[in-house]
Amino acid sequence: METPRNRAAPTKKGSIKIEASASFLFLTIVICDNCHYIMGIEREELNMAYNPTHEYEHHYHPAIESRKMANAATTKRRNWIATDDRAQEIIDFVADYSPEGDGFFAACNKGIWQFGSLTPNMRNAMVKVLDKRAAQAAEWATRDGKCEFVGTVGERQAFSVTVKHIVELEGIYGISHLHICRDADDNVIIYKGTQYWGKGAQVTFMAKVKEHGVRDGVKQTIIQRPTKVKVNGEDY
Repeated sequence: METPRNRAAPTKKGSIKIEASASFLFLTIVICDNCHYIMGIEREELNMAYNPTHEYEHHYHPAIESRKMANAATTKRRNWIATDDRAQEIIDFVADYSPEGDGFFAACNKGIWQFGSLTPNMRNAMVKVLDKRAAQAAEWATRDGKCEFVGTVGERQAFSVTVKHIVELEGIYGISHLHICRDADDNVIIYKGTQYWGKGAQVTFMAKVKEHGVRDGVKQTIIQRPTKVKVNGEDY
């Protein structure tokens, strides 16, 4: 049944008549042919996002401010990328470091996501780091491109190497160590076994050439069962 509250109220041209109640009134304008109507539809009062009686009410305004800051940071980051040709490179590099972590790279990542960009000093420092790493990578690529296989597969021979890196590996038979070494000609020599020579050690030994392989485009010689081992001139 129609009531004075929800009945469509015909209006004269140029005039508006609205039936309102104490509760929220939702307005819809309906236009059909030559008739003009404004319909007053009574609704229950809408529940707003903010509720002063909610147990987490104290988070409401801080959440809004946090969202505003995040939006501002996103806009600033986009502008930084658009105006600085090193910005995306820096962002990609520090992405591997947690914003909550320690150190300069972590601080840079936190600054980028919190404020949208780095300070000029931090930005310039990052550019120096990236340029130094790029130069180093180019140097390594040139060096590694000259690597050759050493010895003959299946035969034993003498080796004299410097240990560059050691990776600890855990398997079903216990701990083993992957030694990544270089000889006097910068050729890569790989030894995996239970012996531990120490990073930076100068090592001489006899060993069998197990295989010749290529990893990441670099030739390497894998040896096994080293004997007569001397580490920094002393018997192992």
